Amino acid sequence: GVVGILIGLIGVGVGISAVVTIQRGEGMYSGSWAAWIGMLLSLTFAIVGISSQVYAFQTEVPEGYRRISFSQDISAKGFSVVEGQSSLHPEVAELVGQKIFLKGYMYPQRQTEDLIEFLLLKDTGECCFGGQPSPTDMILIQMKKGTADYSQGRMAVAGTLALTRDTTPEGLEPVYALEAIHCERSRSAF
Repeated sequence: GVVGILIGLIGVGVGISAVVTIQRGEGMYSGSWAAWIGMLLSLTFAIVGISSQVYAFQTEVPEGYRRISFSQDISAKGFSVVEGQSSLHPEVAELVGQKIFLKGYMYPQRQTEDLIEFLLLKDTGECCFGGQPSPTDMILIQMKKGTADYSQGRMAVAGTLALTRDTTPEGLEPVYALEAIHCERSRSAF
């Protein structure tokens, strides 16, 4: 993940610093081989980490689905008010009925395994720290194929976006529902 990539890049920086210090020391310091090996290993791990994240990002969307940012493309747009009437933002309304792929966080529930329905939130700030999510910050996921198990990490879900008036057992009223055919832990950090 991103943390591993950062550690690899920091290792490269420390390795470069060590090699330069050893060479400037004109024989006063030893360990040149260890510094070079550490720097090269860190560089290798950083490159492999970046490559695996790029590959996961490019291959995680099921064929026929469009990648959508939950935060930017749905939640941030919210509702628009035209002539005193509140309605979906036009760009979000265009997504209704479309096959989309997005990422978010599962809202904790009593049941944790074999879920056929759960809430997906745009971030963890509203589910895990006591906040009440706004209706546009959550999507009711209804598994049409298979089941899902609760996870605290970021989830990747693909399905058809719809509008809903369903109320969850927790009393939350999401605006959106997703008839999901695919749900797994996110493979990429982006």
